[in-house]
Amino acid sequence: MAKYEAYIEALAQKDEQAFEYIYHETKASVYAIIVGIVKDRDISQDIMQDTYITMIEKIHQYKRGKNFLSWLLTIARNKAIDYYRKKGKETLIDATAAEVILPKTAPQGERNVLVEEMLNLLTTKERQVFLLYIMDNLSHKQIAKTMKIPLGTSIWHYRNAIKKINKMKGSDEHETK
Repeated sequence: MAKYEAYIEALAQKDEQAFEYIYHETKASVYAIIVGIVKDRDISQDIMQDTYITMIEKIHQYKRGKNFLSWLLTIARNKAIDYYRKKGKETLIDATAAEVILPKTAPQGERNVLVEEMLNLLTTKERQVFLLYIMDNLSHKQIAKTMKIPLGTSIWHYRNAIKKINKMKGSDEHETK
């Protein structure tokens, strides 16, 4: 939280370096939230742009001292949900989790293939929680607040993801984090 505070005022003054720093630090989490909802890489990129535009437009509404990342991820989540609701009864593109999360290019080795297979095992919620926990080291409390789910549900989704991944690997190891 504190690492963003120094950049908030500069961001309010339209400082490009402040934006670049915040974007670089938050893009993985923002993408994970959005793609978990809309399941389309191209649309997720568009919604990411909208999220950051809204962030800049509404930076004056951010309450200093609060969790900036959580505030930003709430914007992203709401944008993705708004898109999903607008589509209503239209069928969203049914991409697999690996196609959505990993590049469209062919995997560059066994590790990428394994990651694809593992992510395909997870439900949308499990994938979101897993990626936020692993990629951005968010606590389950932060994930729960961002996704507007109970803390126990965040932990449950993460543990289910770990169990599925370990089962695929043929391992009975338990997560250590």
